[in-house]
Amino acid sequence: MPFGLKPLHPDLGVEITGCDLSQPLSDAEFNEILGAYYRYAVVVIRGQNLSAEAQVAFLRRFGTPKISQRKEFHVPGVPEIGRVGNTRHADGTPSAFLDRFGNLWHNDTASDEHIDGVTMLYCVKTPEVGGDTLFASTTRAYETLPDELKARIDGRQVVHNFNKHNDYLLAKNPGSAKPLSAEDRAKWSDRVHALVQTHPVTGKRLFFITPTLVKTIGDYSEPESERLANELVAHATRPGAVLRHKWQVGDLVFWDNRASLHSASPANYQGGERLMHRGYSYVDVAAHAPR
Repeated sequence: MPFGLKPLHPDLGVEITGCDLSQPLSDAEFNEILGAYYRYAVVVIRGQNLSAEAQVAFLRRFGTPKISQRKEFHVPGVPEIGRVGNTRHADGTPSAFLDRFGNLWHNDTASDEHIDGVTMLYCVKTPEVGGDTLFASTTRAYETLPDELKARIDGRQVVHNFNKHNDYLLAKNPGSAKPLSAEDRAKWSDRVHALVQTHPVTGKRLFFITPTLVKTIGDYSEPESERLANELVAHATRPGAVLRHKWQVGDLVFWDNRASLHSASPANYQGGERLMHRGYSYVDVAAHAPR
């Protein structure tokens, strides 16, 4: 029986119903989910009961899981899954990564050479108030971009660097995570990507940018590049263009990082802790027929 599809926003997002990911998926069932992933960019499946191992198995259906870079927050024995939230160990030290401020629009692949990636969050605990995640479409954003702004970005390349972003996050959230070692920092060299791209599966045009990672755009100076990056994201996240997801325990939400931006909301949680299991997989788009 086909899954149910409930669109969540005119620009992106769909809830899939009638799906139990604790059970094996047939190829036909997975392809149905994959089709929704590419069509809507953000997929919500509620009411799941997933172990970290089951989450990794689902990630492998998309491609190759990535090892989380913040090693102290790995789920024990499952390095592909990192913990995000405000939980703590018995000694009071953080057991999950927490960005206290949120409001940081980004994608999770700007720091990689392989930019087709799915991020997957599974809700283990959620407070009564706070902890929402926000999403915006980069394809719809490019489609509605003023011609003058399109002319400023078409044909240009953007240089992103993860260390720039990570340094910003840790300075803003002291004590939230251990600084990366020199060896780990060396793994994150500059990544150069086309700013305006065509999605390899959907064929839709989009812009690809994360402001806190941006070093330069084309021949613009660093300050000009920063202003332009923020201008693009402000357009993508303009009033009416944002999907807000309010979490429930058992929610699994995953998204196409090329076709969307996302942001946490400020960590002003009330009525309980927040704990998410986050995984990420490099997606093998070459294996997916155009949709």
